[in-house]
Amino acid sequence: MDDLLKSYFNSELGNGGAKYSEGVYAVALNPKTGAVLAMSGVKHDVESGKLSSDSLGTITNVFVPGSVVKAATISSGWENGVLSGNQTLTDQPIVFQGSAPINSWYTLSYGSFPITAVEALEYSSNTYMVQTALGIMGQTYTPNMVAATGQLETAMGKLRSTFGEYGLGASTGIDLPDESTGFTPKEFDLGNYINNSFGQFDNYTPMQLAQYVATIANNGVRLAPHIVEGVYGNNDQGGLGSLVQETATKELNKVNISESDMAILQQGFYQVSHGTSALTTGRAFSNGAAVSISGKTGTAESYVNGGQKANNTNAVAYAPTENPQIAVAVVFPHNTNLTNGVGPSIARDIINLYHQHHPMN
Repeated sequence: MDDLLKSYFNSELGNGGAKYSEGVYAVALNPKTGAVLAMSGVKHDVESGKLSSDSLGTITNVFVPGSVVKAATISSGWENGVLSGNQTLTDQPIVFQGSAPINSWYTLSYGSFPITAVEALEYSSNTYMVQTALGIMGQTYTPNMVAATGQLETAMGKLRSTFGEYGLGASTGIDLPDESTGFTPKEFDLGNYINNSFGQFDNYTPMQLAQYVATIANNGVRLAPHIVEGVYGNNDQGGLGSLVQETATKELNKVNISESDMAILQQGFYQVSHGTSALTTGRAFSNGAAVSISGKTGTAESYVNGGQKANNTNAVAYAPTENPQIAVAVVFPHNTNLTNGVGPSIARDIINLYHQHHPMN
């Protein structure tokens, strides 16, 4: 995986996209046991251009996740009675009085239309998330509304509580010291809260994002990641002996939504990769995939070099869709090549690489 990440990063350096990027990071977990299959990082010194290995960056460095977290926002909608099942909302420009419209990436071209929770994931709708976030505040969107902020802190607490059930903004429980639990500022305003609903405020580690997608793959059961397979004794020659104690799978919690609602998230992630709409966002997961992949893309907007636009091109995925044996998170921050969402391609290649060495059926 180190070689794969380095190859992709060098390619992006070659086209100029990675000049201001801090590097690229990826984690692969077994979603049924929590075993860390790989954790890899390529650190890029922006000043010198030097590349170095930074595996521990996957648990110490935090990044803006973008749309990969939208399944957690929908989950919070269900938990707080705002959404019901595969609910249809109107995907429309969100206009607060005196503010610029909040749009999905396709709003200017397609206008307003009805959209389900599955489609909100497949198309990566921002406005579905904003309406859900408003609902958690106890408000229903109407054009040009003035949003009341009396319930802002309570609503952010509810949203973050659900995110924490997936490991976002919480300890993953990994068997390593000095893990970051993310960056979740105590001070925030209405705009920060709204942006958080589509992954543009709180920051998470690649390990947290991997645990999040592994939890979806594992039907809502969150497991602690572990790098230690077990404790072994020595043989007579002083080498590795027999297994003394195997590291047990450690269940941390179950996401507080129904099985049918979790199935909606899984269907949404499948559609991201396999959908045939012009608005389907993650066909790169499937193009060239050796097994069926379900996943979610994430593009977090940012700026570098005094105002140049850049994206965190992130991805989370699991495979095979029907019997997940690997869950992957990829974070590629501050890529100025805005047309190349490289995250899903890296995730697909990691899954293909694992399948090559450990065939999955």
